[in-house]
Amino acid sequence: MKFLTLIIALVMLAGCSYTPNISKIVEQQPVIEQKTTKVSTFLIAGFYPFWEQKKFPPQIAINDNINLLYHAFVWPDEKGNLIVPKNFDNSEIINIAQNKNIKVLLSVGGGNTSKSFSVVLNNKDLFYKFAYQLINFVVKNNYNGIDIDWEFPKNTDDAYNLNKFVEFLRQNLGENYIINIDLPFSNYSGRYFDIDFLKNFVNYFVVMTYDYSGAWSSISGYNAPLTPGFCNSHSIQKSIEYWLARGVKSKSILLGIPFYGRAFNSDEPCQEFNQSFAATYRNILSLLKSDDYQYFWDFMTKTPYLINKKNRIYYSFDDPSSINAKIRYAFDMNLGGVAIWEITQDIVNNHHTLLPDIAQTVKNNELLN
Repeated sequence: MKFLTLIIALVMLAGCSYTPNISKIVEQQPVIEQKTTKVSTFLIAGFYPFWEQKKFPPQIAINDNINLLYHAFVWPDEKGNLIVPKNFDNSEIINIAQNKNIKVLLSVGGGNTSKSFSVVLNNKDLFYKFAYQLINFVVKNNYNGIDIDWEFPKNTDDAYNLNKFVEFLRQNLGENYIINIDLPFSNYSGRYFDIDFLKNFVNYFVVMTYDYSGAWSSISGYNAPLTPGFCNSHSIQKSIEYWLARGVKSKSILLGIPFYGRAFNSDEPCQEFNQSFAATYRNILSLLKSDDYQYFWDFMTKTPYLINKKNRIYYSFDDPSSINAKIRYAFDMNLGGVAIWEITQDIVNNHHTLLPDIAQTVKNNELLN
């Protein structure tokens, strides 16, 4: 009860420089112990979703080659409560990661759990209730920062309130915590991220350069094309150029790398389809051993794909060759690193199958640069 009373008391903030669509400023700031964070030059970051923890425990999933680990996800409900899902076991994750000198960020939001951001951040009481619960959880559990995965702000009010939320987090966490924001790959949702404001408070921006094609598409395209192809007008190259033009500093960009692919019921790329689903790299590896599937390399998009002519199935995915090309591109563009969704999807027999290649490619490129 005393702890609850303390939390409620902290929900009063003094000296706050903004009002997130509200008429009053709160009157107290909490005193929070700050920590020092040091990260390497070119980062390898990775998401670790809570629903995979039981199948792939941290002793297996957390690899020495990672620099930043995003523990996903917690989220707000419409009453401003921080929802921490059942089996969200963080103590072992944080201990194992930090013993390997890996910084752990609490990832808030998610593709299916972001809908309440708009309501919560637009209401004074809910804003502060959620913000302080989030800050408290981060500090109490010894996280190194926060990753905001709001998918996605939909209007200028959302953009304004995201600005003030990020500013509030930075003011209360201090400069030594990491704040990370995940960005979409195009202007359709990207227009509601105010980069000129956000970059004053954010350490890294993960550009989610995947899901360029899927069940929502009109034709069977490429999941993560590095460059434009016959059936993809969007590409990683165009996405990075877009965000650089918007004012994101190159060194603060982490380029998204998918450890999964997309399957379509078509017998080649750029065809109409009526079914699509995601497949982990682990599952795709098993298909590579099958005589029913033929491997192809698309020179335009610099991505591989598989085709099963008999069953009319086409898989767009990433492998060491395409990931190496993306890392080379990241170095050429002077980006800050890469971010993987998600780190359990390449695990076979308790070993990572893509992460070691990524680490070696990064080392090779660092020697060249």
